[in-house]
Parts: sequence; C-alpha cells; structure tokens
Amino acid sequence: MFKMPDKIEYALPEKIGNPGLFTGRKEEFDFFLGDWYMNLEGHFPQNQAILSRRKKGKSSFMQRLFNILWSAGSEKKPGDLQVIPFYYSIRDSEQSLKHFALDFFVQLICQYMSYYTRNKEFLRGIYTFEELSEIINDKEIEKIYRSMEIKIKNDDWAGMWSVASETPAVIGQLKGEKIIQIIDEFQYINEYIYNKDGDKLDRLSGTYMYVSEMREAPMIVSGSEVHWLLRIVSSLTGRFQTYPLENLPEDEAKDAIERYASFTRTTIDKEAKEKIWQLTRGDPLYIKALFISRFNRKKDYTVDDNIIQVYEKEIQQGEIYGTWMEYMIKTFNTVNKANSKRIMLYLFQEGEERTRAQIKKDLNLPYTDEELENRLEALVKGDLISHGKSHFDYKITTDKTYELFFRNIYQKEIEHFVPDIEKELRQILGKKNYMQGKYTEFLIKEKLKKPFNLKDICENGKDLRIVPQEIEERKVIPSGVGKSEIDVFIKAQKGYNIYIDIKNTKQKYGKKQADRWLRLAEYIREKEKKAILMVYSEKGYSSGIKERLTENGIFIII
Repeated sequence: MFKMPDKIEYALPEKIGNPGLFTGRKEEFDFFLGDWYMNLEGHFPQNQAILSRRKKGKSSFMQRLFNILWSAGSEKKPGDLQVIPFYYSIRDSEQSLKHFALDFFVQLICQYMSYYTRNKEFLRGIYTFEELSEIINDKEIEKIYRSMEIKIKNDDWAGMWSVASETPAVIGQLKGEKIIQIIDEFQYINEYIYNKDGDKLDRLSGTYMYVSEMREAPMIVSGSEVHWLLRIVSSLTGRFQTYPLENLPEDEAKDAIERYASFTRTTIDKEAKEKIWQLTRGDPLYIKALFISRFNRKKDYTVDDNIIQVYEKEIQQGEIYGTWMEYMIKTFNTVNKANSKRIMLYLFQEGEERTRAQIKKDLNLPYTDEELENRLEALVKGDLISHGKSHFDYKITTDKTYELFFRNIYQKEIEHFVPDIEKELRQILGKKNYMQGKYTEFLIKEKLKKPFNLKDICENGKDLRIVPQEIEERKVIPSGVGKSEIDVFIKAQKGYNIYIDIKNTKQKYGKKQADRWLRLAEYIREKEKKAILMVYSEKGYSSGIKERLTENGIFIII
C-alpha cells in the first residue's frame, strides 16, 4: 500500500509553473496510488493510457505523480519495495532514432540516480552520455551503461533503442525494484523518429509489444492527439487500459478558480465563482485562460461584464482559440472543409448523437455511405467529433465554449449568420435564481429516482409505474429550430423518456412558459411515442394555464 510522503519535493519542474496552482485530481490519484499501486506491489500492474485533448492537465498530473513517487523514496525503510518513477516526454519534432534512444537512456539513468542520491540536479537534463559515468555508482547500472557504449561505438541505432527501451525492466529484474515509466505524448513515437535512411519509423511503438509485458517496469502513457494514441494502444492488443482524463468536478474546479484568482490578484466572490464554474464546467484550460489572459486587466470578476469581455476575447483570439485551432487546422487540411464544417455545426445544433444515415439525409450530402464514413472518421481522428453508442453513430461534445469557438469562426461561412457570443455568454452567466432552481431540481430528482407511479406524484397522473434508469439535470435537446434545455430528464425502462419543466421563481407559471413547453411537447411527441412531459411550479399557475397543460397531456407534479 502506498504511503503518501509527509512533504512533496518538486524535484522535477512541473509545466504548471507554480506548484500551488495544481489542484484536485483526487479520483485519479486515488486510482494510481491506490488499486493500481497495490497491483504493482503484487507484481500485476496494468499499463495505462491516459486520454484527453491538449491542455486538460495530463502533463501536470503525470509530473505531480512523478514528484509524489520521487518524494516517497526519501521515506522508504530498509526492505521496502523501491518504486522509482521515470518521466519522459516525446517531442513533436523530427529526430533520429540514435538521438531519441540516447536521450531516453540518459534521462532514465539520471532520474534513477537522482532517486537514490536525492540530487535534484540530475533531473535538469544537463548531462551527456559521456558524463553519466561520473554519476553512476552502481555496478549493475554501470554494466548497462557499458552495453549502450558498445552500441554507440558500432553506430547500431536499433541496438541502442533496444538497450534504452529495455533498461527500465532490466534494472527492475536485477535489483528487485519497480520502475514506473511515465511517458508523455506517447503518440509521437510513430510520427517523428527516423532511421539512417531518413525513413519515418511509423511502427516504432511495436517495441512495446514486448517491453510493456515486463511487470518490473509498468507504463503510464498519455496523448493529446487522442485517436493517434488510441491507434497505437489498439495495435498493442491487450497491453494497455485506457483512462480518459475528464474535467475537474465542481468542488475541485471551484478550488482551482480560487487559486488562480489569488495568484492573478483577481477579485471574485461566491457568486462569481459559481458563474465561472457554469461557464468553464471544470475545464482546466478554460479556467486558466480566463485568469491568466492578457485581457484580464480589470482584475475584478465580481462584475459580469469583465468575465464576458475576457472570455469572449479568449474564444476569438486567446489561448482557447489557439488550442482549438490546432485541432481544426490539422483536420481541415486533409478533409472536405465545407461539408465537414456543416456536419460539425449540425451535430452541435442537434445536441445528441446521429447516425450516418440521419446525417446524410438531413444535410442532403452528395456522398456514398463509404465516402461519408471516410469523412466522418477523419473528423473523429482529428478529435473534433466522436462515436456514439456504435461506430454508425456520431456526436460532438456538449462543451459550450468549444461550440462558441467553432460557431464564431465558421457559422457565417456555413449559414451566413454571425453568432452573438457576448449575448450567449451573458445568458450563461445571467440565469436568475440558478442556485435556488438547482436545489429544486435536486429535490425533484430525489423524489423520482426510485420507481414510482404517475398517479402518486402528479395530480392528473394515470396508473403507470415508472422505473427510472438514468436521471440528468439541464439536458440540452434539439427542438426543431434550435436547442432547448430540459430541467430534469429521466430515461426509464420500457422506452419511457420523461421531460420535466421546473419554474422556481416568484412568478407563477404563465402563458409564455406554457407556450414554450407545449411547442416542445409537440416536437418531442412526433419523435417519441412514449414521451411523458411534466411541469412543476413552486408558485402555482396563472389562470387557465393548468387546465390548458392538462388538456394537452402535460402532467402536473404535486
């Protein structure tokens, strides 16, 4: 069982810069320092591939994991299993196999010796291969060094990589230790490394068909080009488990907001923190961009206008813009731009997954099924869209910031319509009574999360037993023209879907709300025969509204 060190030394400089800005990832640490670590001690660790797009915090997490494991080494007692971390990031620039193998080997030996000597300078990347002999004070490591020296003298590039890639496991076997290989941007191993003839070694990852099976040196790899990495992982059949790195949960996101506010000397209050959470939904890039932005000049996010102005700039020209444009440019340089953009906008507007057949029909695309599949798969491989329940279904992430970025760049080109980003951001921040409404939604969820009968919870309910399977708050669905937000959505057994509209303000449920809900009911019922629509209003209903809802088959929650 892993024992957290009393003090974490930041021996390896972390990309986040100020270590105090790192927050959260409790679920991830609980796994890697919990069950995964215990499996390692039991000689049965599973190699892990951490997946997420760029700037989600993969490198920060992996580097913090390194520093925790490195720090724990100072508190190990005689007889304890030594678990030594090795962090390596593969560069996205062309290099020879010779240079790659040598760099990998030098960093590995430096980090190994750093762990035992507690000398942080060995982690600074300032040593050459020849200088390694000056810091090695271990007979087994010296033998490995001599083996590499022979390969270098013979200009045997393949032999050099063989020694380098197997050294972590060889050390573990010789010394009864575990070397955790933490390799960042692993997908570049097949993209930027060349042999003596200048040919790209696009199958170099095949090394790990053998190496990754060695229990003494388990691997944790990452990749921000998600589908590049997935292709490698799938080719290494059964040797890696995938671990998606999600946004920060609400409590950790709000902690991050507080830390960045303090670090950037930006004023926030409880309400501002809630609004920034609603805006960023815990995405580390979005939180960082909002506070670190060069447009954050007023340093006061208690004023909505300041948040809106800075975030709009970030979407249009800042770090958020730059990060998403990297993905767009790579993909749109290789696929049909116009129709690919139409497909993405269509998926944003639909708000849920669609089959290839639906996409082709709704957009009237001039492709065969095979041609459309190739274009959709190009978008998937570019990490712009993803598969749904099957490879016949496609969807796009429900990320409002991503959607606003995309529509700001491309919607005018596609639909001759310029979105009002400021207005849409103001709508996100300006939802009145959000917290109160959220609490009411929670109460409704609690009331309906177990099997119930409609006649027991609705004043006009019929005798129908409902068995909920999934409950979701604030679900966005297509509504014929645009999209609508459903306060509470319940997916139940026997094909029933329940849509609930909640009004929790000082006003009664009136004509405007009823008109909207009845229009939405008509649209939903055309597509779903078993749809059930409900309304809850804390302050009651305007004259004649309850009767109108009931006449149209809307159930009134008691």
